[in-house]
Amino acid sequence: MPGTPRVAFSLSPIWCYAAYMVAALIVGALTAWYLGLRVGVIVALVTVGALLVAQFVPGLTLAVYALVIAWSAAVYFLGAKITNRVKGPTWLGGVTGQATSWARKLMKKS
Repeated sequence: MPGTPRVAFSLSPIWCYAAYMVAALIVGALTAWYLGLRVGVIVALVTVGALLVAQFVPGLTLAVYALVIAWSAAVYFLGAKITNRVKGPTWLGGVTGQATSWARKLMKKS
């Protein structure tokens, strides 16, 4: 119609950041499932940071997406093997084991 202003369709900035958050949540959750919550949170934060940097650096977007997909595929397909290696004595388990050892030594001396 003549006289009506044309408005181009554009996504609001919130949708762009939501897409980064969804990607980071998926990668973080997958990593947390196999490698633990701490590593999952770190990977999610690194993913958000890398995607935000890739938004402003020309030519980096494809590389970041390729790395995110490669990491996700590696964790998915190799997750069970990685989990078997990671499962070992935890820091808290080591502390309680040491405390139990000290308690037994003190009990024997008494």
